[in-house]
Amino acid sequence: MTDFAQPARRTVMCASAALGSVALLTACGDGHSEAQAPEASPVPSPTGEGQAVIDLSEIEVGARATVQAKHSSGAEIPVLLFRPDEKSVLAYSSVCTHQGCVVTTKSTKEDFFCACHGSRFQPSDGTVTDGPAIAPLERYATEIKDDQVVVFITES
Repeated sequence: MTDFAQPARRTVMCASAALGSVALLTACGDGHSEAQAPEASPVPSPTGEGQAVIDLSEIEVGARATVQAKHSSGAEIPVLLFRPDEKSVLAYSSVCTHQGCVVTTKSTKEDFFCACHGSRFQPSDGTVTDGPAIAPLERYATEIKDDQVVVFITES
């Protein structure tokens, strides 16, 4: 008959800790995904009733801003704005497409930033420039009317 050596308790505990650490690090990762990021959706056409959210003079060409708009539910929601040129202003939902945190213009770069997990979005089209988010920000229709930026909040 052959005698098998039983592993020491310390060996079992160390092996369990090592396997648990590997599983945890694999699950968490660095937040980046190799999945291809979807392209930006086209700028929607204005439909329904828009709401003036800011004077055009308050947002310079190349600037970003956060304004408040009313959702159809009556709730005030933050909306991200970007003015790419003299004739247009783009608007996006401030809800991060990763886990629903608030995206802001407070960034060390010229982009929209989600402080929860570090996602960054391009102001010119809402696409992701740095993950973990992979989907672009939801776009809202806008128009400039009587020197006011008018945003059309849509249901998503």
